[in-house]
Amino acid sequence: MKKISFLFVLLSLFFVSNSYAQKVSAAAFLGWSVPQGEAFTYDDGTGGKGGLGYTVDVLYHFAKFDQKLAVGLVYNGAILAGGGDSDESLSIDMYGLNLYGVKGYYRFFNSGVSPYVSFSTGLSRLEVPEVTSNGVVISEGGSSFSLGVAPEVGVELGDFIISAMYMLPMKYETWSNEKETAGSLQISLGWRFNYQL
Repeated sequence: MKKISFLFVLLSLFFVSNSYAQKVSAAAFLGWSVPQGEAFTYDDGTGGKGGLGYTVDVLYHFAKFDQKLAVGLVYNGAILAGGGDSDESLSIDMYGLNLYGVKGYYRFFNSGVSPYVSFSTGLSRLEVPEVTSNGVVISEGGSSFSLGVAPEVGVELGDFIISAMYMLPMKYETWSNEKETAGSLQISLGWRFNYQL
């Protein structure tokens, strides 16, 4: 009788622990990033611009919502290049745009293929290059901070992800304390790693 009771307790603990299994996931993304905003505008609207975008996140999935809803931490970075006519000469500049924040995530289905939406917000930083003319530094480069807001949509194909994230253009101090908008549109491929606790 004691053995049966002991076995019953063990089986009960096993099913209770499995019914409350917690899921944590981590993802890494890499893609093409297109600068948006006034900080990347050249004379007469000339020039091309683009760069490399990357994102990592760690999410906690809520069992109560069938693990479709998750929240966690996110870091997004972009190395952006722009070039065009400036002061009657060709100018090529490098910028950095980063977001450190929190991310909310919702996956629509529990199937192998599912669309999802997410929303990230936190502290963002823009790094601007120095401005030179004929070898003379006109304005020093630097960095400034603002609120970062980045909605995202995507599709998960198993652990593989295709996503589009738009970091809304916000105001940053650029050159000579001017305030200009800067943001980015990032199209990425990624991979999500899932862990059961």
